[in-house]
Order: sequence, then C-alpha cells, then structure tokens
Amino acid sequence: MQNLFKITKYSLDAGANHIFRTGYRYGVIFVLHGTCQFSGEIQQLCRPSDIIFLKPGQTKEILTLSQKSSCALLCIMIPEKSLTALSDATCDLAEKFRFAPYETAVIPGEMKSAMLLRNMVIKLDALKDEDIKLGTELYEKSLFTAFLALFLRTCIQSDQVHQSHQKKMLIIDDVFEYISQHLTEDLSLKRLEEEFFISGEHISREFKKSAGVTLHSYITRARIDLSKKYLLQGLSVRDVCQMCGFSSYNHFFKMFKQECGMTPMEYYRKTRKI
Repeated sequence: MQNLFKITKYSLDAGANHIFRTGYRYGVIFVLHGTCQFSGEIQQLCRPSDIIFLKPGQTKEILTLSQKSSCALLCIMIPEKSLTALSDATCDLAEKFRFAPYETAVIPGEMKSAMLLRNMVIKLDALKDEDIKLGTELYEKSLFTAFLALFLRTCIQSDQVHQSHQKKMLIIDDVFEYISQHLTEDLSLKRLEEEFFISGEHISREFKKSAGVTLHSYITRARIDLSKKYLLQGLSVRDVCQMCGFSSYNHFFKMFKQECGMTPMEYYRKTRKI
C-alpha cells in the first residue's frame, strides 16, 4: 500500500515554516495542534483540526504564527494514479478530486467529519507498526478508499457552507447599498422583502450580525445624519422631516432628540453659533 499514499508528520518550531511541493500528488494536511498560516489565493489562518487541501503542481508555504509555540501537521500525499486505481463504475475518484473543493482550500475543523478524517489517517499511519498482519492490505485499502470518499463529501459540504456564508455577506452588502440610495423612501421590512425576495426576519437577523445594530437603528441614524445637513441649509423642521423619510413630525422630533440629546432647532442654533 506504500505506493498508494505517503503519510508524514511535521513539527514546526515557533516562527518556523515548511514549503509543500505536491508534484503529481494531492496533499491533505491536518493541523494537529498550534496555529499556522496557509499561503493560498489569500492568507488563511489555520487552527487545530482544520484541513488544508493541496492540488497537483502546487507549491505552498505553511508557517507558524506564534513566536512562542510550535505547530504539528499530519500530511497524507496521494498520487493521481492511486485515485485512478481505486475508482469504479460508480465514482471516478480522479475526476472528482480534480474539481473539489470548488471554493475552499482550507476546510474548517468545525465540519462534523473533520475529526473522523484525521483519525482515519492516524490509523492508516499506525497500521505499519501493528504486529497483527492478517488482512492488513485489505484493511488498508478499504480504509484508504473510505477516507477518499469521505474527504470528497466533506469538500462538498464545506463548499456549500462557504457559498452560503458568501451569499449572506453579498446580500447584506446589497442591503447597505440599497439603504444609502433610498434613504428618503420607504425602507420597511416589507419593502426590503419585495426588493431582495428574502424574508424580513432573515434580513434583520443577518443585518444585526454584520452591522452590530438593528436595521431600524441603522436607518434612523442615517436619516438623522441627513436631516442635520438639511437643517444647516436653513430648511424648516417639517420640510426636513418629510425629505428624510420620517413617518411623522412627532416621530422625527422624538428620534432626533433621542439620538442627539437636543431638539432639531436646538441643534440648528447651537451649530450656527460655532
């Protein structure tokens, strides 16, 4: 089985690095302990239980981030010919590995199967030292094949999570942009639902996670900031109220005093004196 894969352990001292060159092989690297940085398309922080996936022809650097603590890695290198040899009519492993993962080069350790994958590689590495040799080759081949199939499934799941996260971030960026461009118009949850085809509850929840304030508070503060500009231009309070999208004069008066600690006219007089 040595020709099907190669398992190597690496211990990086504090501040050290290691350069991985895959050649004609795939590399699956497990972070056993410590924190390191992976130099992919972007710099990615890797924590214990995270999995780094390298494809053939890549040269990538992994370095420890701490000057005080080391980092341990477990790497299994898989030649492309091994994938071809283990493929069957139901699954072309060589083809599947070529396209996975679709987006992520680092699979987070929070994935349910990450720990199982790591333990499978540890078991594969330990088999060479076991005294019992009966059925070892069959067991190795079966365990290794199961590892490959589970890794592919994990890549797909990780990619789905990644895409879902990216979609949420994209949606919230669009909401910010829409608010800035339609600040004086109707910005009710119902209107946002119609614009983005997503439930108002979902928009509110994700907006709070991203901005740190509720959607209502953000819109109110943005409208108050706009109203200050109009007030300093000498427009009447009632005109400013209508121009900034507030539902009523009383609501505008209340929100302005709540946000600024003074009434609109007090703000105008105080600012004009400065």
